[in-house]
Amino acid sequence: MIFFLGKKIGMSYIYNKEGYYTPLTIVYIYNCYIFKTFKFLSNYFFIFSYFSSFFNYKKKKNYFKKTNVSKYDFFNFKLNNLVPLNIFYINQKVNIFGISIGKGFSGVIKKHNFKSGDSSHGNSKSHNKPGSIGMCQDLGRVYKGKKMPGRLGSKRIFLKNLKILKIDFYYNVFYLNGSIPGFKNSNLFISPKHIF
Repeated sequence: MIFFLGKKIGMSYIYNKEGYYTPLTIVYIYNCYIFKTFKFLSNYFFIFSYFSSFFNYKKKKNYFKKTNVSKYDFFNFKLNNLVPLNIFYINQKVNIFGISIGKGFSGVIKKHNFKSGDSSHGNSKSHNKPGSIGMCQDLGRVYKGKKMPGRLGSKRIFLKNLKILKIDFYYNVFYLNGSIPGFKNSNLFISPKHIF
């Protein structure tokens, strides 16, 4: 599986011939170079070097990712070569790794879709509270995994089978169907589902 480092530019939409619109996400793909090659048993692997000017513009740190390819492509690629983007095509399905937008500390209603308490019948200060969380005296504890208030978002999200609607090879810009986790200018890892 080959990974490319991309940057989320934003969202837009396109119309088809029938007049229906399709939401899409615009993603910029960084240049991917071959940093190192090595062989392990009968499988051939690559290590690609990624660079993101947005994520680490102070440290100038490179990203390294391991991927396996076929024997034929192993001997065709050389060190410091730019990996071409012509392995992508329209209507191809890709997988996306991204970090969702962090929303800070949130209550159970926003985080877990709990129902609010009654505004009457003696309820004066417990409208948006989670309610009882404990057990009887026998257990005397709270079960692990109980849905409680806490940090919402800022998690690693893996999306599968997103379709490429349009490709601009001149600017290295992809137009992907649907939404992608993360805010604008956030980094993404994109991998074609089937290459070799």
